[in-house]
Amino acid sequence: MNRGELKKESEKWVKEGVISSDQRNRILSRYEKNTRHLVLLTFAALFIGLGFLTFIASNWSALTDLVKMAIILFFLLVFYGAGFWFYNKKSKSVGLSLLIVALSVFGAGIFLTGQMYHFTSFTAFPFFIWSLAAFGLLIVFQESLLFIAALVIITAGQIYSGSVYQEFYIPLGILFIAGLGMILYKKGNRLLTGLFAVSYAVQSIVFIFSHGWSYYWLILLFLVLYIVSHFPYGRIHLKPFGAIAVFSIFIINVFQVFLLGYESEDVEYSNLFFLSWSILFIYAVIQSAMESTKFKWIDLVLFIPVFRIGAGDLLSLLLLFIYSLGWLLAGYRKERSDWVAKGTIAFLITTFITYFQLAWAFMDRSIFFFTGGLLLFILSFFLERKRRQVKGGEHI
Repeated sequence: MNRGELKKESEKWVKEGVISSDQRNRILSRYEKNTRHLVLLTFAALFIGLGFLTFIASNWSALTDLVKMAIILFFLLVFYGAGFWFYNKKSKSVGLSLLIVALSVFGAGIFLTGQMYHFTSFTAFPFFIWSLAAFGLLIVFQESLLFIAALVIITAGQIYSGSVYQEFYIPLGILFIAGLGMILYKKGNRLLTGLFAVSYAVQSIVFIFSHGWSYYWLILLFLVLYIVSHFPYGRIHLKPFGAIAVFSIFIINVFQVFLLGYESEDVEYSNLFFLSWSILFIYAVIQSAMESTKFKWIDLVLFIPVFRIGAGDLLSLLLLFIYSLGWLLAGYRKERSDWVAKGTIAFLITTFITYFQLAWAFMDRSIFFFTGGLLLFILSFFLERKRRQVKGGEHI
C-alpha cells in the first residue's frame, strides 16, 4: 500500500475508532512522500507548456483567427479536463502537472488573444486575470504547487508593471496580501512562507520605486515584515519572514556603504518616515524584550536609518559590524552553532566590504585581491574553528 492509499484508509480508521489521530500521524510519518515523482512530473509539465508556446509562436502568423481561438480552447479544455480527471481518479501528481500545463496555456491564451484582436492594456491586467485563474485552482485543490504558481504569476506581473509602466498594480497587491495571505495562514508551511516573504520583498521594491520614493522607505516595509515574523505562533511558522526581512535590510546597508558618504546629510527625507519608523521600531524593541530569547535586538540594529547623518557609509559599516559581532558573541555565549554561523558569514561579508571600500583606491589591483583573499582565508579559518568548537560543545 502506497502513502496515498494509506492516507485515505487511515482516515477511515480514525473515523471508525480503530486508531487515534496521533497514531495515524505517526504511521504516515513512516512513509515519506515521493517528491521525486512530483518534481519530474512538474518539469514534464513545464516542458510541455514551453513546447506548446514555442510551437504556437512559430506558426501563429500563418493561422486564421478562428483556428487560433480553436487551438487555444481545445488545448485549454483538454489539459484542464485531463488534469481534473487524473487528480480525482488516478494520480494527484499527474493531475496536478496537467493543471499547471493548462494554467500555462491559459496565460499564453490571454496574451495571444489580445494580440489577435489588437487589445492593448497599459497595466498588468492580463497578469491579474491569469493570477485569478491560478488562485481559483488553489482554492479548489489546496496544493502547494498551485500556491507557488499563483505567487510566481503575481510577482512577475508586478515586476512587469513596475519596469514597463512604472506602476504598482494594486489589484495584484490585494490578491497577494488578502488572497495568498489567507491561504498561507490556513495551510502554509515554512517553504511557502519563505517564498511569500521573498515575493513581498520584491514587490516592496517595485512599490517604492514605482512611486518615485527614496530607497529608505524600504526600511519601513522590511521592518513591518520583521515585526510580523515575531507575532505569536499561529497556524504557520513565521520565522522565514524574519530571515528574509533581515537579509533584505542587510543588503540595503551594504548598498548604503557604497552610496552614502559625508554628503548623506543632503538626502531629502520625510518627517512621516521618521514618525512611522519611530512607532514601529519602539514596538519591535518592546516585542523583542518580551520574548524568551533576549538577543533579537541584534537584528534591529540593521533597521536604524543613517542616511541623515554625516558619513552614512561608515555608519552603515558600523551597523553591519555590530550585527555580525553581536550574533558571534551571542552564539559563543549560548553555544548556538547556528548563531555563530550567521555571525561568521555576516562578519566575513562585512570585512570584505570594508576592505574593498577602504583599500580599492589606494592599492595595486593584484596586491588588493591577493591581500584580501589571504585576509578572508585567515579570518574564515579561525571563525570556522571556533564555530566547530561551539558545535561540538552542544553534544556534550
